[in-house]
Amino acid sequence: MHELGVLRQAVKTVSRIAEQNHIRHIKHITLEVGRTSGFVPYYLEKLFPVAIDSVSILRGAELRIQMAEGNGLLIRDIGY
Repeated sequence: MHELGVLRQAVKTVSRIAEQNHIRHIKHITLEVGRTSGFVPYYLEKLFPVAIDSVSILRGAELRIQMAEGNGLLIRDIGY
């Protein structure tokens, strides 16, 4: 299950972007998940609280998942 590692990387990226742009709180992250990527949306959703647990800027944030064609995973949107 590689979903947790990918989520942690996404959280790190979002945190860096927020810091660079002086954003104090993130309300949601939207991930675009490729249908053939091998990532399981159920696991992404269940592991998201673990991935954001120690990141105060993301406390209470929601994970939104959009399915798409292809085999990648992309941070599509950050709501603040």
